[in-house]
Amino acid sequence: MTDSRHHLSAECFTELAAGSGSASSVAELTSGQRSRAMLLLRALVDVAAAHPALPGPLPPAGEAWRLLIRAERRSPAAVERLLLHPQTGVWLSRCLRQLRGQEPADAPLWSETGYLYAVAASAALLAGIDFRIAVVVCDGGVMLPALGFALLPDPATDLAEVVRTAEGTAAVVAGPHTVPLPASGFAEDHPGWRGLRRLHGEHRGHVCSPFLDDVDPYRDFFRRRPPDRLGDDAWKRWQERFAGAWRLVAEQRNVDPSGVAACVASVVPVPYAAQPEPFSASSPEAHGCVLMNGPVDEPDLAAALVHEAQHIKLSALMDLVPLIEGGREEAHHAPWRLDPRPLRGLLQGVYAFLGMTGFWQDRRHRAEDGPARDTAAFEFALRREQTAHGLKTLRTHAELTPLGRSFLDQVAERLADWLAEPVPSAPRRLAADLVLDHRLVYRMRHLRPDPEQLAGWARAWRTRGTPPRELPRTSVEPAPAETVPRAALARLRFADPERLRGQPRHGDDAPDGADLAWATGDRAAALRGYRGRVARAPDDVAAWAGLALTLPDGAARTALLRAPEAVLAVHRALRDADGAVPDPVSLATWIGTAL
Repeated sequence: MTDSRHHLSAECFTELAAGSGSASSVAELTSGQRSRAMLLLRALVDVAAAHPALPGPLPPAGEAWRLLIRAERRSPAAVERLLLHPQTGVWLSRCLRQLRGQEPADAPLWSETGYLYAVAASAALLAGIDFRIAVVVCDGGVMLPALGFALLPDPATDLAEVVRTAEGTAAVVAGPHTVPLPASGFAEDHPGWRGLRRLHGEHRGHVCSPFLDDVDPYRDFFRRRPPDRLGDDAWKRWQERFAGAWRLVAEQRNVDPSGVAACVASVVPVPYAAQPEPFSASSPEAHGCVLMNGPVDEPDLAAALVHEAQHIKLSALMDLVPLIEGGREEAHHAPWRLDPRPLRGLLQGVYAFLGMTGFWQDRRHRAEDGPARDTAAFEFALRREQTAHGLKTLRTHAELTPLGRSFLDQVAERLADWLAEPVPSAPRRLAADLVLDHRLVYRMRHLRPDPEQLAGWARAWRTRGTPPRELPRTSVEPAPAETVPRAALARLRFADPERLRGQPRHGDDAPDGADLAWATGDRAAALRGYRGRVARAPDDVAAWAGLALTLPDGAARTALLRAPEAVLAVHRALRDADGAVPDPVSLATWIGTAL
């Protein structure tokens, strides 16, 4: 198979650093991904040829490789389609780790390696050559990557064959059973065949048609998943929401829609829950794949497409040029996740949220007056704050290459214009509160003050002494994350203020009264509510953070904003000593006098 030389132009780098990227820029990145996939595939064939557990009941891996070479000679585009198929990337990375003993296999190694033969069969079918090759039967049939899934009436056998004759007829054959394959139009369902369908969005000349993959076992890069065909109603709902979301992407001006379309090759429905925002994810191992937990509202789906396209572009860029040295240690706060993050992950987040900032900036100027525009203003204010905080951490702590510094300088220049843009006070205030809220909860969950210094603070309180002037040193100790409901209530305030005002005040499903008061802007009531919550449940981290958000300026607020983990830890130490439980605000005021 021939190499595909790629060169990253200065124009491509500049476009990407500005937070966008046209289809031509994405094509440069895709060239690098093709070369990467080809090298991994060649490595897998070589490792498989020497592995003692292989080939099992399959023919040698070289047979699949030779079929790929034949297919490429007839149709280079057919082989490139398989090399760039996101699920091929997932399988390649996972199978190589399993062959090298770096990851346990869920099935016999020969079965995992068997996807190689299916890749070769799909490429040969697309190239239109006659062939015969053995493939693995799994989950009741045979997956032909980038094409679809052949259902077998008797799936008890381990192997089948994919055959295409010189006359152009093709089938999957397993013992006495034959499943004819479509002569063309693989996306259409036929008896025994579940085609890999495509979503379709088209607006203002911009077209986006990713697969909606519900059949490939490697479609979910987190875990192997059997086929789970969407029903007609679910499929139609996905298509309707996607078409509407694509209209929003296509008309916005800050991130090139042609680049987004070129990035998103596959959308995969998954059952993962996420709060307070819809779940979406992408992975460098699955270039072009986006996982989503449902066809959410069109603006949120549009924002998710932009968000994940940014991740996909940056991952491909970082495969070609170094932007950061090291940066894999998980020790930093990211304003969008409540677990400690490595600096490389922070870089990914900054770039993704820069794209979302641009999407919502444009959206707020296009949306009609009312909830849609109010929501866009809030999302814009929130995303720019999150991006700015993440960018500051990166520039403070990351060891950047010269290209990395240039990249972040251009990101900062792009963001500066948006940070200077006026936003109404209510969305601006709630957005700033949420970023602060997130940082406070993170610190209280994951930062542990030095025990010896902490004991000195506790002794000083008990003896009514002066608080030490130096805050305790802290270390990062990851703990289970938690969901803070204030973000969902803030969104509800702008999207549906009547519904927010009508929220029940009592009952298991009722939001906390303090959180409701905060969301509606009644800070005095929120403060009373948070003080009561801390008194009832002194380890309620979200209540402590709410206390910091709603206290008036002064020593107590200063202490909680600067070192919430220290205030909580001293309070906890005093409680554990079976002494009088101090009033949280009084303790924070005492600590704040030293600051």
